[in-house]
Amino acid sequence: MMNRRQFLGAGSLALLAAGCQSTCCSTDAAACGKKVPFKFGMAGYTFHRCSVDETLKYMKQLDVHYLCIKDFHLPYSATAAEIKAFHQKCADHGVTGYGVGPIYMKKGEARKYFDYAKAVGVKVLVAVPFEDGEVNGKKTRVGSRACCETLSELCREYGDIKIAIHNHGPDIPYCFPTGDSAFEMVKDLDPRVGLCLDIGHNFRAGLDPAASIRKLHTRIFDMHVKNVKFDAKKNLATPMPRGDMKLPEVVKALCEVGYTGCCSLEYESFPAKGVRPGIKYDDIAESVGYFQGLMKAAENV
Repeated sequence: MMNRRQFLGAGSLALLAAGCQSTCCSTDAAACGKKVPFKFGMAGYTFHRCSVDETLKYMKQLDVHYLCIKDFHLPYSATAAEIKAFHQKCADHGVTGYGVGPIYMKKGEARKYFDYAKAVGVKVLVAVPFEDGEVNGKKTRVGSRACCETLSELCREYGDIKIAIHNHGPDIPYCFPTGDSAFEMVKDLDPRVGLCLDIGHNFRAGLDPAASIRKLHTRIFDMHVKNVKFDAKKNLATPMPRGDMKLPEVVKALCEVGYTGCCSLEYESFPAKGVRPGIKYDDIAESVGYFQGLMKAAENV
C-alpha cells in the first residue's frame, strides 16, 4: 500500500495545485466563490486488481471518501447480508459507495441491473447500453438506442435511480466514442438518463473537456476524471499533473455549472506486453493529491 514517500508526495502535490488557484477559477463569485459543489471519489476500476479490503485501506490513506462500486468488489449476485457487510466495511474506512458500474448491458438485462442498484442502495447506475453489431464484416459492440429507451422506462418506474452512460474514445467509434454521442442518443428521453462523462476519452476524441462540461452539464450525473497524453488510438494514462489536459480549467467549468455529482479518478494503466500488471500506487497518489489541491484552490478564491 502507500508508503511514507507516496503520502508526502501526494500532500506536496495538493499544495502545489492549490498554488494554481489564480488559473483554476475566475474571481467571479458566482463561479467559484464558495466550497466546490462536487465531490471527489474513486472509480472502482482503478483497483480492479485489489481486494475490497485493500481498496478501502488505500482510499482511507488517501483521504478519498466516495467509491463507484464495481462487481468484482460487490458481485451482482450479492445477498442482502453481503451488501450490508460491504457497506459496513466501507463505513469503517470512511467510504460511501455512491454508485455502481460501469455495467455493460443489453436491453433484456437492464432490469436486473436496476434491481442490483436498488439493492445496493445507490442512486447512480453507470451504464454502457449496447447491442451486438457488425461493421465492415467484423462483430463489434454498438451503442443501443433500444436499450436506452428501456433504461428511460425503468427510470420512470424506479423513480430515484439515474442512468449515467459512460463514453469511450475514438478507438471504439461505435459505442459512445464521446459524451456528445451519448447525449445525442438520450437527450429526448427521461431526464434521469444522462452521462458519466469520461474526460480522458472525450479529450482523445479531440474535444475540450471544459467545453464539454459546459455544453452537457444538465445531463452529467457522474464523471471519470484522469489525465492522458493525447492519442486517438491509445489510452495513455498519466498522473494528473503530467498529462495534456488542462485540469484547472476542468475544475473551473465544474464550478461554473454547479455540478453536484462525483468526480471519480479512473486510473487506467496498461502495461507493455510481457510486463506483469500491477497497480501504480505512486501515480494514483500523485493524481489524488493534485486534484484535491485544485479543489482546495477553488474553495479559496
